[in-house]
Amino acid sequence: MRRIESGGRHYWVKQREELSLRWRLQKGNPAQAFEREREGLRRLHAMGLPVPEIVDEGPDYFVTRDAGVPLSHVYKSPDYSETERGRALKAAVKALHRLHEAGVAHGRPNLKDMIWDGKRVTLIDLERFGRVRNAHAAQVLDFIIFAFSCFAVANKSLPQIDQALYLYRMLDMRGIFVGASRWLNCLRWLDPVARALSRVKNSREIAAIPRLFAWLRSNRG
Repeated sequence: MRRIESGGRHYWVKQREELSLRWRLQKGNPAQAFEREREGLRRLHAMGLPVPEIVDEGPDYFVTRDAGVPLSHVYKSPDYSETERGRALKAAVKALHRLHEAGVAHGRPNLKDMIWDGKRVTLIDLERFGRVRNAHAAQVLDFIIFAFSCFAVANKSLPQIDQALYLYRMLDMRGIFVGASRWLNCLRWLDPVARALSRVKNSREIAAIPRLFAWLRSNRG
């Protein structure tokens, strides 16, 4: 994506990627991903959900207004207080919950795809959005990806993360939290494997796995 300025306002231009055969095999068809995202933005914005509005478009591009800064930046930058980080994370939970209550899933809700403007969170990067056979399973995976991203980006366990995930649990009326707990319980063998790997490899992603399971253990029942 490319950031531009026009009339004193900032916008993001998303263009369809042109990939080599090797990258197409790894990342999938870029034209299909581009159209999935465009369709997702149109559909969810029409439903009043927290996604950016397309303000201009053509056959191989679309433009959306700048919505703020990624939550990943909020958590890595010293410019933000712990209080604001907590507010931003709770706003992200509410945005994700709104999608789920509407019966849809994001597909990959990482903190870098959640944009904070100081008051609310806007969800972007809907390349994996689409109609799925099992919306509930897709929403369960959304929650797991979001929780994992929180621990990976922060690179530690934090009260704000616990509070945000607990907020989702309190808002959830569709069994998403229960489904995520069951799914993670089936994968609990990953916990000791990740702990062993983290001793020899310094990786935020690997270190986030034990934190995710530790959070799960403390929130059963």
